[in-house]
Amino acid sequence: MKRILLFLLLIISVPLSAQINMVSKKIFLDSLNRECTPENHTYTRVITNYSQKSIRYVVTDFYKNGRKKMTGTTLDRDVLKKDGEFIYYFKNGAKETVVNYSDDHKSGKEINWYENQSKKCEKQNLWDPKTKKTQTLVLNCWDENKNQTVVGGNGDYEETDQFITQKGTLKDGLKQGIWEGNDTARKTTFVDNYDHGVLVSGTSTDANNVKFSYSSLSEKHSGKKVRN
Repeated sequence: MKRILLFLLLIISVPLSAQINMVSKKIFLDSLNRECTPENHTYTRVITNYSQKSIRYVVTDFYKNGRKKMTGTTLDRDVLKKDGEFIYYFKNGAKETVVNYSDDHKSGKEINWYENQSKKCEKQNLWDPKTKKTQTLVLNCWDENKNQTVVGGNGDYEETDQFITQKGTLKDGLKQGIWEGNDTARKTTFVDNYDHGVLVSGTSTDANNVKFSYSSLSEKHSGKKVRN
């Protein structure tokens, strides 16, 4: 009788184990968040309910040390299409950012912290699905010594978004005047001129000292002049 029960348990456990493995999917990402081989990975991504049909899929990125880098939900299990609340973490496990997304666009309140968990910034993200336009208002910011540098949307501000670091002046939560920065991915530096958050003109310089002038963000990002 014991042998029969043991045999039945073995039969049941094999498909159950296979089912658990199929529920989630694990992929390896490099420093640019591109899928890569396990030998060259910087992060790992796990989609926990990958094999199930769902409106949203839970996605979690991990550092090599095993701690969470990011967690949230995506509308597409094969392409990261953020929707809902996302939480980002530093390598030491401390919370870095809490932000909401709507159809892969930031929407609503966003809060950022330093690694010591003192507050860094409060923002309000505006997304209009009808016009397909997005805008971020920087409301309040503090430096690492807890000195407030932006009050009610006005003051000096420095931001880093993935590979781009830039700094300048804010007015009513929007970029105003000259902003300077660099893009480590493209190996360029740039000087931009903003008016009420709208890029009026700018010039980027690459590693070979070749300059490129642009008059819109689309031109800046593509590196090509946009024809009217």
